[in-house]
Amino acid sequence: MAPSGDAVDLRNVSLSYLAADGQPLEAVAPTTLTIPAGQFVSLVGPSGCGKTSLLRIIAGLHPPTSGEISIFGDEPLEAQRLKELGLVFQEPALLPWRDVEANIRLGRELNAARTRDGVSIDQLIELIGLEEFRHFRPDALSGGMQQRVAIARALALDPPLLLMDEPFAALDEMTREQMRYELLDLWSVAPTQAERGRSAIFVTHSVSEAVAVADRVLVMSPRPGEIVADLPIHSPRPRTPEHEQSPRFLEDAAAVRAALRAAGPIPATA
Repeated sequence: MAPSGDAVDLRNVSLSYLAADGQPLEAVAPTTLTIPAGQFVSLVGPSGCGKTSLLRIIAGLHPPTSGEISIFGDEPLEAQRLKELGLVFQEPALLPWRDVEANIRLGRELNAARTRDGVSIDQLIELIGLEEFRHFRPDALSGGMQQRVAIARALALDPPLLLMDEPFAALDEMTREQMRYELLDLWSVAPTQAERGRSAIFVTHSVSEAVAVADRVLVMSPRPGEIVADLPIHSPRPRTPEHEQSPRFLEDAAAVRAALRAAGPIPATA
């Protein structure tokens, strides 16, 4: 059974660091945000604006300086314990001595008591198109293949919230375009999607990528990062690469780019 309540609820969440001179450096300005269950949200903004910091706060990997966070009504660390979160980073971080199947299976082996009745490992391997590579180790796979395995591993526990920090940044443009639509196929697999809808937050520097995958794009300003635009994406689902040439997609992408330009110049490094 999927958890109840909004996927993410932030109330005046902020983050500050101590700079080299001992003075506080505000990385994320006070942020209030609600993401309903079943919504796919992209987070874009200039380098250093706090996108990754905000994602790590939501994931419970970094405590905020102030504010309150809930994930399906739970604090982030409790959401981690309940396996309500799936994490995918820029580097796949696969175990080199385990093959594709064993890497995907790892989360279920370590968290057997928390595993939901999601898709089978065999189904996940089929969904990522690596049936012929199931017994290959990571060093025999391309970068795109490795990232497919990392996403399948995150989904193996059927988490109701998937958090992704620039998962395709290291891939070439053609592979990135292919992966964004494979991600949508994986994101929509049952049973969480069938019950209430899996939620996702996707950090990216690519406007096209953000618009292609999301129901909603949040634009952050330069540091101290704050959400300066909250833009709905109007393209219907399911989506294919062809829809990126449609007038509706181009209008949505133009709106995101305009919001980024309006956010202001990037400040000098402290």
